[in-house]
Amino acid sequence: MKKKRGLFVILAGVVLLCVLIVCYVALLKVNSSEEKTTEEETAQEEAVAIASDDISTLTFEAGDQTLTFQKGEDSWTLEGQEDFPVDASKVDSAVSYLASIKADRTLTDVEDPGEYGLDDPVNVIEVVKTDGSTEKITVGDKNSSTGNTYICLNDDTSTVYTTGTDLGNAFSGGLYNYAESEDYPTITSSTISKIAVEKDSNSYTLTNNGKSSTGWYVEGSDKDKQEADSTQAGTLQSTVAGISFAGYYDYNCTDWTVYGLEKPKMTLTVDYTEEVEADSTDDTESDSEANTDDTEDSSETTTQAVDKELVLYVGNVNETDGNYYVRLSDSSELHGISQASLDTLLNGKAFDYWKTSIDSMTISDLDHLDVTYQGTTYTLKRVVTEEKVEKDESKDTDADADADADADSEDADEEETKTVTTYYVNDQEADSDAFTEFYRAAAGMTCQSRLEENTNKGDAELTLSYYGTDGSEITISYTPRDSSFYVMEDQDGNYGLVNKMNVKDLIDAFLTLTEEEK
Repeated sequence: MKKKRGLFVILAGVVLLCVLIVCYVALLKVNSSEEKTTEEETAQEEAVAIASDDISTLTFEAGDQTLTFQKGEDSWTLEGQEDFPVDASKVDSAVSYLASIKADRTLTDVEDPGEYGLDDPVNVIEVVKTDGSTEKITVGDKNSSTGNTYICLNDDTSTVYTTGTDLGNAFSGGLYNYAESEDYPTITSSTISKIAVEKDSNSYTLTNNGKSSTGWYVEGSDKDKQEADSTQAGTLQSTVAGISFAGYYDYNCTDWTVYGLEKPKMTLTVDYTEEVEADSTDDTESDSEANTDDTEDSSETTTQAVDKELVLYVGNVNETDGNYYVRLSDSSELHGISQASLDTLLNGKAFDYWKTSIDSMTISDLDHLDVTYQGTTYTLKRVVTEEKVEKDESKDTDADADADADADSEDADEEETKTVTTYYVNDQEADSDAFTEFYRAAAGMTCQSRLEENTNKGDAELTLSYYGTDGSEITISYTPRDSSFYVMEDQDGNYGLVNKMNVKDLIDAFLTLTEEEK
């Protein structure tokens, strides 16, 4: 019995060993197969290799057109439109993608090329080589997981390749993506000195001018010149400097009427400066002085600022891409610029750029200021005098007196003085801190927004009338409008909304100065 049991154990062990051996061998085969598969998938096959120098003609789809470019020595021409300004660098860039197209995977025995977008391809690229041979690449969909592109070669749809070369993007756009174009001028916002916007109505011009307290003037169609808000002017400078072409439609337009450019809806004129290389033959004295520190590096290029003018005509909206049709000066090229880039200019008017700060007078230029509050007028003055400085003789010693005897005799006619500033309200001396605090508060007032007209018919609660030593006058009044705002009116009949709390703070400062009940 024991012998049978031992035999059974031996047999079971042999069977188990055999099973383990079989499993081990199977695992080895699976691992070997997986390694082989991985090697096949990672090994990239070069599906296409077309050198640029070997190309005679190149044909592909561009939008709704089929384009054929013929290669010359250093240029390309468009078949059928030999005068078309082909940008050789753009065609060369597309051709560079054909130099080496590697296949990440190769699918054979494909029965339905439509599964890969090859029945309705993204593009079909055909090349005729200099030796007369041809190559055709049909570009299908992208794999949603890997992003690789499906292609087939020479109409053999039974073999499909996947490639990381994005041929759909490389050969994209329309005809004018491959055209040589004029450049839109590069303008730096800080170099702009004038912006003129001419329209059928609400034309306006902003001009940089040092005589303005803000640095800018704005003038509308009515020729009413106002000081412009410096922040708004700076924003407009940036808007103008940021304009660029967003479309190219015709290199030789002959009928501007079709695009609304015979009578444009807006003409933008910009005066600016541009740094250009200085004329090396111009040996002026100023040039030699400017280059004094450049003797160690004689090859350093010097530049000079040159006045430039840009003229841009804006026409209708292109219904296809939403851009405005535009023309630069007397150019024959038709371009597009986005609505977002031009709408601020088109919809603007002079009033939008009026300064929000309220006029005041520098205290050193002030003769006097009349303040009318609730019907009572107060006259504020600042008087500056020179007063003699009294010497403290008690500090002089006899020795000092002897030593300084000669000096005192020489300076007898010279007296030391000091400047004394005194402030008055109605000819009564006032506290200097209270006076200057009120004056600074008045000078710092700003409008929250400007008003084109005033419908408020109430009486002014506070009026400030400045009279300058040169005879100039400035008048500012504040009239309650509602629970939130006062209406400010200046001497030129300009209006603005001022926050009620700011006016109340100004009145409080005035009452403190005049010691009135608050």
